Amino acid sequence: MSARSPLIILIDGNAMVHRAYHAFAAASGRAAIALTTKSGEPVTAVFGFANMLLKVLADHQPAYIACAFDTHAPTFRDELYDAYKAGRAKTPDDLIPQFERVKELLRAFNVPIYELDGFEADDVLGALSLQATQQGIETIIVTGDADAMQLVGPHVRVLYPGSRTLTDATLYDETKVEERYGVPPVRVPDWKGLKGDPSDNIPGVPGVGDKTATKLLQQFGSMEGIYEHLTEVLPPRVQELLRVNEELARKSKHLATIVRDVPVSLDPEACVVQSFDRARVVRLLRELEFNSLLARLPQQDAAPAIGGQLSLMGDTGPAFVGTGKVSPEGNYITVDTPEGLDAVVRRLSEAPVVVVDVETTSLRPTEARLVGLALSPGPGEAFYIPLAHQVGPNLDLGLVQRRLGPLLADPAKPKAAHNGNFDLIVLAEHGLPVENLASDTIIAAYLLGEKALGLKNLAFNKLGIEMTQISELIGTGSKQLTMDQVPAAKAASYACADADMTARLRETFEEALRRQGLWDLYTKVEMPLVPVLVQMERWGVALDVNLLGQMSREFREKLGELEVAIYNDAGHQFNINSTQQLGQVLFEQLGLPKGRRTSKGYSTDQSVLESLRGGHPIIAHILEYRQLSKLKSTYIDALPMLVNPRTHRVHTSFNQTGAATGRVSSNDPNLQNIPIRTELGKKVRTAFIPEGNAVLMSADYSQVELRVLAHLSQDPGLIEAFLAGEDIHNTTASTVFGVAPNELNSEHRRVAKVVNFGIVYGLSAFGLMRAIPGMMRDDAAKFIETYFAKYPGVRAYIDRTLREGVERGYVETLLGRRRWMPELTHANGQIRSAAERVAINMPVQGTAADVIKVAMINLHRVFQEKGYRTKMILQVHDELLFEVPPDELEEMRRLVPEYMANAVPLVVPLDVDVGVGANWGALLEVQEDAEELELIGAEA
Repeated sequence: MSARSPLIILIDGNAMVHRAYHAFAAASGRAAIALTTKSGEPVTAVFGFANMLLKVLADHQPAYIACAFDTHAPTFRDELYDAYKAGRAKTPDDLIPQFERVKELLRAFNVPIYELDGFEADDVLGALSLQATQQGIETIIVTGDADAMQLVGPHVRVLYPGSRTLTDATLYDETKVEERYGVPPVRVPDWKGLKGDPSDNIPGVPGVGDKTATKLLQQFGSMEGIYEHLTEVLPPRVQELLRVNEELARKSKHLATIVRDVPVSLDPEACVVQSFDRARVVRLLRELEFNSLLARLPQQDAAPAIGGQLSLMGDTGPAFVGTGKVSPEGNYITVDTPEGLDAVVRRLSEAPVVVVDVETTSLRPTEARLVGLALSPGPGEAFYIPLAHQVGPNLDLGLVQRRLGPLLADPAKPKAAHNGNFDLIVLAEHGLPVENLASDTIIAAYLLGEKALGLKNLAFNKLGIEMTQISELIGTGSKQLTMDQVPAAKAASYACADADMTARLRETFEEALRRQGLWDLYTKVEMPLVPVLVQMERWGVALDVNLLGQMSREFREKLGELEVAIYNDAGHQFNINSTQQLGQVLFEQLGLPKGRRTSKGYSTDQSVLESLRGGHPIIAHILEYRQLSKLKSTYIDALPMLVNPRTHRVHTSFNQTGAATGRVSSNDPNLQNIPIRTELGKKVRTAFIPEGNAVLMSADYSQVELRVLAHLSQDPGLIEAFLAGEDIHNTTASTVFGVAPNELNSEHRRVAKVVNFGIVYGLSAFGLMRAIPGMMRDDAAKFIETYFAKYPGVRAYIDRTLREGVERGYVETLLGRRRWMPELTHANGQIRSAAERVAINMPVQGTAADVIKVAMINLHRVFQEKGYRTKMILQVHDELLFEVPPDELEEMRRLVPEYMANAVPLVVPLDVDVGVGANWGALLEVQEDAEELELIGAEA
């Protein structure tokens, strides 16, 4: 065969479905993680298989393709050996229905499926690959079953995935197989017959391992050759093992041998990679919520036909071609004259709601240049105003400010957007402030429990429309354009479609929000919060860049000292940042207790190192090295680079849709993750300063989650403790330890904090034991039992929450925020247990998030109404940070706690701690509980 011979891809369906299922858990590092649709259907394996299918087609461009599956019928191997595959774990319950979904996917792509009772899939693949060779077709077998290595030959290769399915796969030819086993492919059954194969419960010869099997076959050529020259086998012990177990060895080889004389016929015409019903595939992807795969579907092309089929030509044959897609359609108009702009303003003035969407040069809104503005008065209609394209007509920004600006700034005209936070910042920075953002489709989708919140995903998932991806306009990688380099005419249709789809989704989502009882949360909390966050992002935070520069030099010197100390501890130099090398030093060289293993070796993550603290001096040095290194790279060196050259301040982005609990998150840079409890973290925060002669003031809710728990549980003892002003941690410590309050020490209180917060996170006795070093599991269980005896209402709350979560399919906060929890009825116990912990915590943490959001909205309003110059500049979990002029400080000390304490009425008071200082680091004394809660949440 020549290099131009056609190629067939043969997929081992069972092996690849299983590999996709287990690879996802391995990649996530948590066995209790699974992909599900919003309705709760498990789709982990289906998604992995679909990824594999699209990747192998794109990478290898075969002319033909087929897939083989096992059947449920017994095979000849089962008849030969009763214990064949007896040791295999039972197929997980949530994996079983995914096989039919995978077959549905294959049928949608017109991929033929081969199954034959009495034979395994790899037997079928062996027969098909042999017939392919006889017909002059090259073969690649895609499988996660190493048995297929024996099929490799001059015209057959095996694509064998690593731990992450095909992203780290190896393509095995004859040379690579021999490198792996030390024997040629044809001798793989002999090799397995000698050493056995635990995965299939093939016994082999007891006492013969990998190296011995390889050595014997290299010396004698085959199993038959070994037994023909048995008296020559050395050492005598191995000779005797082989003699005694000859029958078992020969039977094991027979079990490991793939049968190629199978009654199946390869019909290349039926396996041609051909056109597929794109609408059918898209419907299935929508149903499975595989939005990210949509962009990877082959597009329609009018290439020459092969065998009567439309195709896309690759190096070795045709690839799939679709039959078209549903694209956005509407009355889209480019507005590039003053007269046209006036007409648009008149049209928008008549619309009940105006959708806005911006095109920019950057994703950093305070620095981005406004390239164009799309506007829609309703579904099916949109206008694009080009402002800064290098190719094409542009309108003058000043003209747009004068004629369109009043409409955007009119509080009586409702506006809508998708991710309006970004649009509003960009427009305000360009002299086009927007008032009355009444609807944001990304927030609406988030409240409704949609998982993929991007506009393209939502248009596909909810409307069945496939939108143009941004990469199709600007490209990717080093040749990526900025939007101003895209011709105005090309950008117009893209931007108008964005505005149009937002208009259509707004109607869909608003109806659903009302129907599901989420309208008040949407209109009274989430939407009013947008302009608050917009203002905070535009204000930003001032930094002492010189201080950060000094810290960088100090940290660099300290890191150098720690490197020397670590090398001295190890006795040699190595790459400290390499987990593989570090694992070898800690667990093989120094003999420290081994933790869990990963696909790359020993785990050396934070929890493993913490468990080893005190076991060797190197551990403390490594932990300090990691902390210093992370702070230096993430904050000390990175923050000065993010200072806006115009404002001389750092502008984080606040995200309302980033956390399932409802918390606001921060990114680019993340200012919520700077450590609180460590001296190094405090030192970094000293670089955050007020501008001019102002001061920083923090206002932090005290134990807000526990106060919310008291309200939700209505537990009399918990309520009484808060009403009496007791220190709840001391009260719990006295209860669980059985110690009088005046006899408590700091260790008692520390453990009590973990218990209190652990209850909020649904922490089990095992989780509590892990969270408190040195605690025994029985003691942890007793602490939890004692806690519930003291606060029975909390136990009742937990039971009620889980029961309602199962009945409704969701849990909710005090203000009605929902988190959909189909995993509460999952067949996998680990996944179900993890979901139960989430379900217990979400109403508590979500209500706390709602409380601070309402407080922010109310404070923002009163600041505007009374003309205060105080700026609310940061929100970090339960804390708000303000930049306060000296003459407003006393008023803020009174006003801020008052508004925060009265944000949402609870049966217990909301206490607020206030701190004032010259920098953020001076205000940390009141914030320890916030980080304690985060740490325990991570442990749970």
